Amino acid sequence: MRVSEQTQEQIMAVLRRMTEATARKDVDAIMALTDPDFQGFGTGADEKAIGRDAYRRHLERDVAQAETIALDLSDVRIAAEGTVAWVMADMAYHFVVDGVGETLNGRMTAVLRGTGHAWVFAQVHYSFPAEGQDEGRSYPT
Repeated sequence: MRVSEQTQEQIMAVLRRMTEATARKDVDAIMALTDPDFQGFGTGADEKAIGRDAYRRHLERDVAQAETIALDLSDVRIAAEGTVAWVMADMAYHFVVDGVGETLNGRMTAVLRGTGHAWVFAQVHYSFPAEGQDEGRSYPT
């Protein structure tokens, strides 16, 4: 669905606040952007968060294990209908762990809910493309 310029700007502002809070390792600021009934997947096998408490634990683990974290989003696509918006974006996840820096290139999808005065994340899913799957192929080989 086509989204108004105002809605697009509001959601881009939420995405910026989320990436800025990630870079500061500010769990409270990220949680302030999160719906009470949040659900999400990270990239690790055990990274499934049902509810705000589970998501907070996941974020706290992330920030405790990394010296620095940065999340860059690009090719952001936003659609919305009423008080529900959905986002897809490419992402570059930069981090330093044990003095070694790395960047993982992946994808993010999210669903946001309009509360009447703000947009909050209701669902987020981070993923990485399958290794061994060549461009133009439907399955890894």
